[in-house]
Amino acid sequence: MTGQKTCSCGEKHQGHLCVLKSRGLMDQVRHLSSAPTVSCFMCGAEANSADNVCEPVPLKK
Repeated sequence: MTGQKTCSCGEKHQGHLCVLKSRGLMDQVRHLSSAPTVSCFMCGAEANSADNVCEPVPLKK
C-alpha cells in the first residue's frame, strides 16, 4: 500500500487490533471490539479501548 502511515507506538503496538488481525487472532479481536468506543485514524479498526488502536479517534454516537 503506497503512502501507508507507520505506527510510532513502540511496544504497545503488539496489543493493537491491526497486529492481532495480521496474526489471525480473531477471538482476541472480537473480544477487544465487542462494544467499540474508538476507531483507528490509520486503519479504521474499531475497538473498545483506545489502548488497542494506533491513533484513537472517538466514535460519534
